[in-house]
Amino acid sequence: MRGGVEPAVMEVRSTPEVSQQETFAEWEAVVAAAYVPVVVTPVRSGEFRARIVQSRFGTIDVSMVTASGQHLSRIPRLINEPEEPILFAIVTTHGHGWLEQDGRVGELADGGLTLHVSSRPFSVHFEQSWGVVAVQVPLSEVVGQSGVPADRLPTAVRFPPEGAAGLVGRFFCGLAQLQYTAPDQAATLAKHGTGLLASVVQLAADDLPRDEPAQALAKQRALAFIQRHYADPELTIDQVAGACAVSRRTLYRLFEHGEDGVATMVRRMRIERALALIRTDPSRPLLSVAGASGFVSERQFYRAFKREMGMTPGEFRSHHA
Repeated sequence: MRGGVEPAVMEVRSTPEVSQQETFAEWEAVVAAAYVPVVVTPVRSGEFRARIVQSRFGTIDVSMVTASGQHLSRIPRLINEPEEPILFAIVTTHGHGWLEQDGRVGELADGGLTLHVSSRPFSVHFEQSWGVVAVQVPLSEVVGQSGVPADRLPTAVRFPPEGAAGLVGRFFCGLAQLQYTAPDQAATLAKHGTGLLASVVQLAADDLPRDEPAQALAKQRALAFIQRHYADPELTIDQVAGACAVSRRTLYRLFEHGEDGVATMVRRMRIERALALIRTDPSRPLLSVAGASGFVSERQFYRAFKREMGMTPGEFRSHHA
């Protein structure tokens, strides 16, 4: 799309006449056309809505996305080597989710900015409705302007709204709004977007000492391992520590509240999984929900659920039926 042209609008919405499978197949096609091919998986049954408003200004693309909960995966077979790699910058405007890439897991929330690249597998998960401003630029341009090699990019790392990255994130949010009212002005400002992203990458790389991915990388590996295995009832702290090549004591130190910090994170991931299962299949026995979410017993499930949600699983199911 040339600068100064009104943005393109793409929208997908489920209807009683169209199956969920057909709706998500249509949404996958829209995402592939607007960004890159991914596999989209629903996290619950019921109504689904998704909308993209997108403008292209030269080599930089800016869009606003709002959608229902879903899981998106860029799996290896969808990555086509001849394609030019793209750097994505995501600013979360509402909702809460996770982005995983390169063994790291970054939180998507509260106006934070997160980076990922199209040339390596990644996954994005939002349990509830969400919205982001998405920016995509050729990876080679950012690498060239920042001087940071592609394998050292701070992918799947959340930059908070405060600081330099927050300023850049707000710039892109403003640009996304300006595409509606003044596309010519948006096109002029967008010329500075790649340079701003390159500055964020450069500052982030400088803040990570080259001899210290140790602690930060170990924590990211722990998060990624837990994200993949939290539904296993036999998951242990020793398994997490072993997967990250650290001791139990070191693993506890990586998280703010020691052993309680690790346990709380696992418990909350399991509860989020249980919530999705109850919403998706209200008739499913709670014992089955507990097992599929990683709890060793129904009693443990009830106790953890009430601690997190303030009600029992049965009360939650009745309330949301």
